[in-house]
Amino acid sequence: MNGPETRNEAVYTGNSMRGVFVPGETLSLAETAFETLQTGDIVAIFERTPYYVHRIVEKNASGAVTMGDNNDRPDPLVLTPESQFRLVVRAKSLSGIEREIAGGEAGMEQFRCQQKKRKLRRFAEALLRPFKPLKFLRLPAYTETRFRDGTVQWSFAGIPVAARAPSGRIRYLHWSKRLFFRLPAQKSTNE
Repeated sequence: MNGPETRNEAVYTGNSMRGVFVPGETLSLAETAFETLQTGDIVAIFERTPYYVHRIVEKNASGAVTMGDNNDRPDPLVLTPESQFRLVVRAKSLSGIEREIAGGEAGMEQFRCQQKKRKLRRFAEALLRPFKPLKFLRLPAYTETRFRDGTVQWSFAGIPVAARAPSGRIRYLHWSKRLFFRLPAQKSTNE
């Protein structure tokens, strides 16, 4: 999460809450008392830099344990009544659409769903790891499309396979595309 100018809003970055938020979304933050927080609420925590946004997964009178929906373990820092935090109440997409953020029991249901997805991804990765040496059998995705923003997309017979963001990060458009298609070798930037 990028540090806000004021503590009333912030821009989300990162992966720990992906699925709930999309990188680049603007989060509306509200000041709230520690006693009113519930398990399942999402909070922005300003106790360390960089600031971060995680969900409360356990709470008692003395503290609250937070965790990212896509993380495999809780945060080491326990949220206390003296901590610097704000409740995340709304998210505004890059296209300007605002939505309320679920908290309480609805938030915990969303957390459990994200955790199941994370476990399934790990399981699928473990199953597919033995087949990684067979990558030479994959189809080549050589058709390249360049966009004005610097994004490059590769496709095979008109099927979009993967994209490279201007930052250089390559992302397959679906997990199965990684199994069946291979990308052209990347040229060195020193040439």
